[in-house]
Amino acid sequence: MSALELREISATSPTLAETMRVCLLRAGLSRASGGSKFVLGNPKAWLGTAYHEVLEKIVHVDLGQEPLLDAVARLWNEAVAAQERRAKAHALDRRFGPPVGWPGYHVARASVLLRAEELAGKPTPPELPIEKQTRSIEAAAATLREHEFTAFGGKLLGRPDVVRADEVVDYKSGAIFEHDAATQTDVVKATYVRQLHIYAYLVKQQLGWWPQRGILLPLGGAGIEIAFEPSACEREAKEALALLDEYNDRLRAGAGPEDFASPSPENCRWCQYKLVCSSFWKTSSPAWSGHLDGAAVEGVLADGPAMIHAGAARAVSLDIQGGSEVRRRAQIAPLNISTHPAVTTLAPGDSVRFIGLRARPDGVLAPSDRTVLFRLKDLPFVNNERGPIARGP
Repeated sequence: MSALELREISATSPTLAETMRVCLLRAGLSRASGGSKFVLGNPKAWLGTAYHEVLEKIVHVDLGQEPLLDAVARLWNEAVAAQERRAKAHALDRRFGPPVGWPGYHVARASVLLRAEELAGKPTPPELPIEKQTRSIEAAAATLREHEFTAFGGKLLGRPDVVRADEVVDYKSGAIFEHDAATQTDVVKATYVRQLHIYAYLVKQQLGWWPQRGILLPLGGAGIEIAFEPSACEREAKEALALLDEYNDRLRAGAGPEDFASPSPENCRWCQYKLVCSSFWKTSSPAWSGHLDGAAVEGVLADGPAMIHAGAARAVSLDIQGGSEVRRRAQIAPLNISTHPAVTTLAPGDSVRFIGLRARPDGVLAPSDRTVLFRLKDLPFVNNERGPIARGP
């Protein structure tokens, strides 16, 4: 049985700070070597990465030599091809097939062209070296793209998409609104607002001036403007640093993995590390059913996998002993062997974990395109590099 070691983290970022705000263990696992092997990726996130890459590179293309449409198509194809190569090399991610079949592909492809046309229609002055950035008229007109800013002696890092006169622009490939249960209205995601605040603080620390506003630009439609208040920006930056220090202090004190975890239906809903998180399996219960991104169950196989669909898939009978569903014997099928090759090696009595199952209204558990299956003995345990050796996942 292998181990995922929680290690000290030398610097945080707006994104990592948000992860730490939800769960310090998730943040640690995101930096643990080998952890990605047990995480199913998200094609929408891959498309978002490609989207950002195109917008970063398009401003450096000589549109006098290459038409905009051709340049965007070339950059998009290159960026998506890189994501496809990575997915094909990953045992779990290869299930998603060619990029044109990824959810949101055509929307992202059309949106990146629209944003590129906007950039091409608004030429910006040449970028200035960072050491020459001052609050002069020239600096106010300059544009920095994907530049890494630092603060607190390098312990806080950030790479905003665009910094230009008086504003920070952040491209978002996902929804920028969330539902606020208290007011029963849709509001800008608090996560994105905090990230913009930290970017503004970083700009102030390195360039010496406060941006006046942040702009969130979704895949399509108008952007959302967020006014910056320096005190709020400073507070968010200091809170990010405090979370980093808290994580490292616990690590140095020899805390066990469960001391970093914050299990709850809300915190665990979108966590990609459920399979290896002992706190999740010790805490989750049938009361969590319907509150996660898919049913998660742990149990023992009552029988060997049964062959179905002319041998292309298997059905398993599982005595559920833990997770988000009622403890009972359940049949889970069809498990396509091309997606879940490990199912052909299972035997009666094996302890297994499933995440990402679809719970039907009649209580039947069925695989979805987000379902992951692992035998318990094949999962790593999580260990603090400064603490005692853990005994199992």
